Amino acid sequence: MTVVWTKRFVNVLLVLVAIAALVAVLRAGGAISEGKFHMVSYPASSENIRMEPLGGMAAWWQMQEGTVRVDDHAWLRAARLVGQLVGLALLAGIFWQLRGLFVCIGEGAVFNDANISSLRRIGKLLVAASVLSISITFMTQYAILEAIPAMDDRAIHPSISWNQKGVENIWMEYSPPIIPMLLALITFVTASAFQSGKRFQDDSESVV
Repeated sequence: MTVVWTKRFVNVLLVLVAIAALVAVLRAGGAISEGKFHMVSYPASSENIRMEPLGGMAAWWQMQEGTVRVDDHAWLRAARLVGQLVGLALLAGIFWQLRGLFVCIGEGAVFNDANISSLRRIGKLLVAASVLSISITFMTQYAILEAIPAMDDRAIHPSISWNQKGVENIWMEYSPPIIPMLLALITFVTASAFQSGKRFQDDSESVV
């Protein structure tokens, strides 16, 4: 029964990934139909906090985060869409490998070549997803920076950059895929542990 419910749970996850891919394609289609596919927006935050009073001086509207947008970048929008779909495909591959891994463990087969291969594939897929995320982010940020004209009172930077004196510094935000990289490391270590367990199991069976 556990194996059956494990399969069903992972199947639900795969369906959710497919729905997410469909939503991404539909949003792109909607942007094309509205003539907005050439627009690319990216989250950014300023070092300055702007305050606007709300109803006198008793309440304030605080603004520090927003988005920076460039137009005439349909190629960048298309590249980001492809990257998103590839990322979802990698996620589906991870879930599929987990499905086989959980089924084998549920059936009592733990230390075998199939599980070791599944763990290694999961680690490789996680590394590929991390590299993809970083690559798409750097491509997007530097394409936006190239499209922004020089300004005297503001400076827009990529995520990792020093501030510039005498101007308002604005950084494009990005959180590195630390968790996927840690999970990849854990899966490779677990695969090595499973390999050692398989050797011990084979040695025990040969002795018997």
